[in-house]
Order: sequence, then C-alpha cells, then structure tokens
Amino acid sequence: MMASPLDDASLGAVLKTALDAVIVMRMDGVIAGWNAVAERTFGWTFVESNGRRMSEMIIPVRNRAAHEDGLSHYLATGEGPVLDRHIEIEALHKDGREMPIELSITRTAQFGEPVFLGFLRDISERRDAVRRQDLLIGELNHRVKNLLGVVAGIAHMTARNSATLESFSAAFAGRLSSLGRAHEILTAATWERAPLRAIVEELLGPYPGGPDSPVTLDGPDLLLAPRHLLAVSMILHEMISNAVKYGGLSAAGGKVALRWSLTNGELNMAWIESGLSGVVAPTRKGFGSRMIAMTVTHDLRGRADTEWREDGLTFHLSFDPGAKEA
Repeated sequence: MMASPLDDASLGAVLKTALDAVIVMRMDGVIAGWNAVAERTFGWTFVESNGRRMSEMIIPVRNRAAHEDGLSHYLATGEGPVLDRHIEIEALHKDGREMPIELSITRTAQFGEPVFLGFLRDISERRDAVRRQDLLIGELNHRVKNLLGVVAGIAHMTARNSATLESFSAAFAGRLSSLGRAHEILTAATWERAPLRAIVEELLGPYPGGPDSPVTLDGPDLLLAPRHLLAVSMILHEMISNAVKYGGLSAAGGKVALRWSLTNGELNMAWIESGLSGVVAPTRKGFGSRMIAMTVTHDLRGRADTEWREDGLTFHLSFDPGAKEA
C-alpha cells in the first residue's frame, strides 16, 4: 500500500495553516488528508474520514455516480474539467443537510505520491446574503412602483381640484413633502415597522409643545408597518393643512389635540379641533376629504368619521395595525 501523503511534513503544514477546508484524495478516490477546518465545516473528524471514499463522505447521493465517472475519465485520459478552477456546488454535512460550497481542485505530486488537493469554502452566508439582497431589490422595486403610483395619483387629483398653477404647486408640494418625511422615517427604520410618534412630531413640528402650544399630543409609543405609516402621514397632512387654512390652527384661540390608543388590537386615533366658533359642516367634499376617505378604505382598511361641532370638529380613525401589507 502506498504511503499516505500526510506522512510528508510539508503537506501537514499546508493542512494545519490553510484557512479553508482542505481535503486530500488519492488517485483511487480515497481520502488521505482532512484538516481541522474540514472537520468544523463538514462534521467528520479525520479519523472518521481517513481511508473512506470521497463519494461516500461529502458528495450528495445524486452526484456520486458523476463523481466516480469523472475520476475514472481523468485516470483514463488525463482530462479533468473541474481541475484548477473555482466552482460552486452542493456538499453534504455529516448531519445530512446540504450546504453550498466553493471548490477548487488541483493535482499535485510534490508531497510524494500523486494526489488531488481540494480547497473548500462554505458559502452559505454568501448565498444567504445574495438572497437577502435579491429580496431587498425586489421589495425596493415594488415600493418604488407603488410610490410612483401614489405620486401620480396625488398629482392627477390635485390638478383636477386646483384652480390655478400656483394653487396646484402649493398643494402638490405639501403632499409630496409629507410623503417624503414619512419615507425618511421609514428609511431610518430600514423599512421595518417605524414609530407613529415620529411621523406625528415631524408633521406637527412647526407647532412645538409647551403650555402655550395650540397642539397637544397624547398616545403610547407604537410601531406601524410602512404602508400604514405612509397612509397615516397623508391623512395627517390633510388634517393639518385644513386646520391651518380653516380650522383649529387658523385663528387665535384655536387648538388641536391628537390622541391615539391601542384597544383590543385596534388603533384608534382622534383629531380634535376646538376653540372656534360658528363651525358648520361643509356642503361638499374637497379633494383632501376624498383622499382621506380613499386612504382609510384602501390603504388602512379601516373606518373613519367626522363629527362637526359649533366650536370645531373631531375626526375619528380606527384600523388594525397588525394587518399584513398587500
């Protein structure tokens, strides 16, 4: 029986110092070397693998015949299409699971008898990273398309309800600004669930808190899914714009209170304007009111109603914040 290449001190040094898993295979397909990285990667110790056929150890069953045929072809012709190049294949762990590896094989005789040296690297994390990136790119494309659709819809309906270019520009810019602020908050949260209070405080920023502030906020810290946060931001923008023009933020003494709570899995929000006089319900719905109704129905799948009082109004909104995004 031929002496194992592992008897050579220089080969032993290669096996000990290599950063990748290294497997030494004799020309007959039997394992003759197996370093510590290979033990950690595949679960087999050198004692368990030494002297066994490579095809029985880390090659999935479906590929074993092709491995043996390739070895026979090389011994007969000297041709090996997988030699001296990097390939990505599946390998078998001791526990039976398959794992993706990067493999390079070279033939050498410098350690004594001719052997194949296989350098193997577990690329599971790389594959997972690629899959995550593909998912993120797909999600980004989806969100960009949705955003463009929202912007196009806002532009179209704002134009239909604007008497002049100047009024269109002001209204459209305000709505885009609200959308942009919500996107900034979602980006900071890596497009996961983001804090409701953050968008509330961002949109109501011109009205700081304090005893003299016309705005009061009251509600727990809650996280909303991206679709819900965007929808709430658009609704709040319309409520704020209307309050600045005609309501609780348009006159001295006017006040706005925004309250929210979570009850039995449902988020309840109340926008309360007070301190006014002679308030009457409008006889027709403007674009803002129609957009709020559409957003509540389609984006939040919730319910909303407005109660008009002589001194102001109360807008109620309820929806399920745990509902999955479309």
